[in-house]
Amino acid sequence: MAGKTLLVIMKPTLGCNLRCRHCYHRPEECTDEVMSPEILERTIRLVREGSDSAHFFWHGGEPLLAGDQFFKRAFNLQRRYYGKAITRCGNTIQTNGVLLRNRFIEFCRDNRVNLGVSYEGDYGAGLRPGEDVKALGETLRYMVRKGHMFSVSATVHGGNVDNMMDMYEQFREQRVPFNFSPSLKMGCGLDNEDTHLDQEKFIRNSIEVFDRWLTDADAPIPVLPYFQYVRSSLTAPNISDCAHSSCLMKWICVYPNGDVYPCGKACPEKYRLGNIMDVDDVQQLFKGDGFRNILKDSVERRNRCKSCEIYDKCAGGCTIDAFYDGDAQSPGGFSCVTYKAIYGHIDAALKDIMDNKRDLSQYNRYVRDSIVGKLTNPNIITPM
Repeated sequence: MAGKTLLVIMKPTLGCNLRCRHCYHRPEECTDEVMSPEILERTIRLVREGSDSAHFFWHGGEPLLAGDQFFKRAFNLQRRYYGKAITRCGNTIQTNGVLLRNRFIEFCRDNRVNLGVSYEGDYGAGLRPGEDVKALGETLRYMVRKGHMFSVSATVHGGNVDNMMDMYEQFREQRVPFNFSPSLKMGCGLDNEDTHLDQEKFIRNSIEVFDRWLTDADAPIPVLPYFQYVRSSLTAPNISDCAHSSCLMKWICVYPNGDVYPCGKACPEKYRLGNIMDVDDVQQLFKGDGFRNILKDSVERRNRCKSCEIYDKCAGGCTIDAFYDGDAQSPGGFSCVTYKAIYGHIDAALKDIMDNKRDLSQYNRYVRDSIVGKLTNPNIITPM
């Protein structure tokens, strides 16, 4: 693992102060247990020893329930173990924003921490009961004014899929960078059928929003995952696009009790890699039955995918998504079909721009800069 980047999802707690109807974790899983100082330190130490650089994604549950002192301890430990190489260690906290206050926002800025906020603006459609939309909107405006590193993760589900363009226009006006994240049939999402997405609606509305963003020459924000797909089309999938860049051995997820899984989504128990307190080396996590199980399922599905014309742009997709789509060894589920359609549209649009030498001034700066970079250095690829 030395010389590699490891991406680490940390779940300080599975407890939460909201009951989002699409959550990966069912209510009975959302206990108040908080990751112990011993598990926290051991994880940071083993990650430092087992990789050249790392990025920690603090997730949950609601991670801010672990308290400010938890994060002060975590970042102090990172400084201790990384020392002068601290710039090789990054952090993102993904929060529902309920506990997000200006003082903590400034603390994150001082520690170079990116904030991710789960929020759909005025178009949540009942996804997050108890959410104070107005207060969270004010928090986002504060971060925009202060120039903080943050982005919004907007969940698209059955109740708001026809509001995707409305979300784009709202976040565009507010200058809030955001990501569309489709609701998946796992955890609470399995129980709440009204959150289930119609794949044709999701494809159609995604393409409409991409086309609007593409030709929005003054767009002040990137929109993910479309910007990731643009980069994938022009170069290669980046490791940050975990579902389409062969994530195995590049990502791990550590639960409050130290159990380790290959993904932050609701992994089946058969994919459990072990417990961080039972290993002396991150590499040991990839030598047990849990890793063999997910590797076997992934390889079998990829073998069935290899004849697909975009296989080199998705590496067979996400095994956890395929598992909840019905069969981890088979392609063709929701995530596969929607990615193929949306990516295919984006790829065709970019080929048209380049092949026909379209006037780049009519496109947004994120696409313009990506195309210019490709034309300037045709052989460049993004790191996997």
